[in-house]
This record gives sequence, structure tokens and C-alpha cells, in this order.
Amino acid sequence: MDIKQQKKLNSGLSEMSLESHDHILQRCPSSEIVADSNCNLEYKICESPNVVQPKAVIDQHPPKASVCAFCYSAKTTEKTGPFLYFANGREVVGNVTSLSKVICVHSKCIEWTPQVYYEGEIIKNLDTELARATKIKCSSCGMKGAALGCYMTSCRRSYHVPCAFEIQDCKWDMENFVMLCPVHKSVKFPSEKSKSIEHIRREMHPKASPLTTEQLTFWARSSDGPKEWVLCGSALSSEDKYMLVKFADMCGATVCKFWKPNVTHVVATTDVKGACTRTMKVLMAILSGKWILTMDWVKACVAANGPVNEELYEISLDNYGRSGGPKAGRLMASTNEPKLFDGFEFYFIGDFMPDYKSDLLDLVEEAGGTVIQSEEQLVKQNHAAQGTQPSSLVVYNCDLSQGCFEEKIRILQQRLAEAEDLAEQIGSQTVQHTWILESIAACKLVPFC
Repeated sequence: MDIKQQKKLNSGLSEMSLESHDHILQRCPSSEIVADSNCNLEYKICESPNVVQPKAVIDQHPPKASVCAFCYSAKTTEKTGPFLYFANGREVVGNVTSLSKVICVHSKCIEWTPQVYYEGEIIKNLDTELARATKIKCSSCGMKGAALGCYMTSCRRSYHVPCAFEIQDCKWDMENFVMLCPVHKSVKFPSEKSKSIEHIRREMHPKASPLTTEQLTFWARSSDGPKEWVLCGSALSSEDKYMLVKFADMCGATVCKFWKPNVTHVVATTDVKGACTRTMKVLMAILSGKWILTMDWVKACVAANGPVNEELYEISLDNYGRSGGPKAGRLMASTNEPKLFDGFEFYFIGDFMPDYKSDLLDLVEEAGGTVIQSEEQLVKQNHAAQGTQPSSLVVYNCDLSQGCFEEKIRILQQRLAEAEDLAEQIGSQTVQHTWILESIAACKLVPFC
């Protein structure tokens, strides 16, 4: 049962969400899912005096309207676990019907959602993962809300957790909370791979081709260049993370777990099309004019025992189909051109999840835009700018995480109407929040949406 109380999270965003945490974090399941030698699943309810169970959920009678915000199911089974209720980042027990904005989720859906974890009593990234899941259709049932993706980075299959549990050929890693779809079930998880860390070390320093004294001292003799590199991985596998750290040790570079302004190279995982995941690190690197490279660049530097031209390994495509942003961002920064959102003012209207909105504000400011904090300030500044071309944008949230299809459409239409009413009053332009992400990913202003 103890392995179900911890979850190891990979670094990097899936879709556009917060940075994940690499340390081991406490989870709170109520039943144990055990894997046999073939990584197939069996279920058994179990109790342990060493495990802290979720508060009062097993004996709780869920409200009649309870529907999981991830899988949209009102049922509770062994494969879903009980309903849990969260408000303001904390679990809610007792009578939840009297509270507003309560998020209802199955315990299993939370356990297997990649970026969700507990930090003490606080649940982290639940809102952002719900927003991400609303864009992804389940490869089994076809409905949106599929938060659990196949472990293969090149695979686009995602599932509701209960739907995946129903598929006999899915393969599960119970220690790291990752899953392989039936198509990739023959792939080995890192914990299974015979290619051990020691084997990777031998690849980094092959005995068959010993380095000359001159080669061994090359990195040490280099007075600049590599020693000034600050490397940051994005959505890397555990093996690639290890190689990145070893490479940095070899050449004297620094590895940074999270985005910082002094990062010089973002090294990202790519799929079979050469597309990287659109993460916060990647978007900030585009805006800052930093290199965004494939892991092959690191391998090429190791093989050459020296710096290799980055342009040969620069990523140009992201997983939403936007291309050219990384190179355009570098060129813009190198020629000191005005920043992407220079001269634009942004006012965010309506409901945004706090963590997600914080990321959007950081991106806008890094892109040279100005954030308007209140509607009164927006109206005042637009009156002062009368007679000039509108430069203020009213941004509304087009992400929806809960409710039936008709309810989602109604909420989206309401948000749009509120944004358009305000924009019309002051002569501003209305945009969806995704316009910000699309423009940054392309490093150019895309048509308003």
C-alpha cells in the first residue's frame, strides 16, 4: 500500500499548465490497485494503520448531483474510488451542497492525473489539470476530460482513468503512476528497462573509444561558452534528465529545474513529428530568445566532445501545430526588436483558475504587455486614449472543466457576452485567452479569436 501513497512526477508541462514537481509527494488513495508480473491490474480494498486515508469520504453519502469533473460519471466503483470534494484547494467533508464552486472528483481520477498532488493538506494543480483535460477526448469513450495519457511521448492516446482500467491490454507502472496504452504495451517502463543507469554512464564514456588527453581536457580548458550555459529540461524522460545532468557535469554548465531568466538552453522532448510539448518553459524561452533544442543536441555534443552548432537541433514545431516560434523569438531578441505584446494592454475578465491565470500574466508581462488590474483602470485609460487605435484587449477564459455539453456552451456564451459588452463600452478588442498562447508559440500576432 505504501507505493500508492507516493507519486513521482515528471518535469515539464503537459499542454499548457504549471511546472510539475520532481520530488516524491503524498497521495491519498482509498483502495489498492496491485499489478501482477505482467503489469495487469487487480483490485482490492485494503486498510493500513500506516496510511492516512482521505477524510470522511468512505462513509460519506455523495449528493445526488455528484459528477466527477474528470470522467463526467456519477457512478462510484472499485475502479473509480469514492467521490472527493475540494474547495479553495482543500478537501471538503460533511455537507457539501451548501458550498459554492466545489469540485467533485473520483479518488482514482485524482491519483492518476499527472500533475495533481498533495502538499500537506493542500491539493496542487487540480484546476489546471481539469482545464487541460477538457481539451482532450478519451480514446475509449470519445468524451472529453481524458487526463491520463499514454507514457509514450509520441502517442496521442489519452483516457479517463476508469475507462483505462476497463481496457485489459493497458500496462501500468504502480510506483510512478504511469500507463502504456494497448498499442505500446510492449514498451518497457524505466523501472523495467535493462538499460540501467550504469549502461547510460558507459554510453556517455564508452570504453571502446577512449578519449585522448587533449579531448579529456577540452571542456576544462574552455574558459567560456559551456561554463556559461544554463540548461533547463522540458518534459524529459528520467533517462534524458540523467543524461542532461551528466552532460552539464562534464562541460561545466548549470542545470536549472525551473524556468529562470538566465536559462540559455531549453532541452525538450519531441514526438515522431519533431513537435515539443507546449510548456511554460518553452513559451518563456521563445519570448526570451533562448535556444529550444532536442535532446539530440546534447548527444551530439557528447559524441563530439565539444560544442555543436545549436541551429541544427533547434525545435520549430509544438504539439498544437504552431511552427517557427523558437527561431523567430531568437531573431527578435538578437535584433532588439520591440517585444511581441509591446503597446498592448490586457484585462482579464471573469473566472480564471488562480495558478493558470498567474502563468498567463507572467507570459503577458514577459512579452512586453501591460496588465490592467481593474475595470475602472481599464475604462480610465481607454478614455485617455480616445482617438487612437485601440490597444487594450479584454481576455476571457474559454476553458471549461465541468457540466454537460449544453451547460458548457451556456457558460462560454455568457463569458463571451460579458467580455464583448465591456469591450464595446470602451472600444476594445475581445480575445480568448488561447490567443495569447497561440501568438507566443508562433512569435507573431495571430488573428484575434
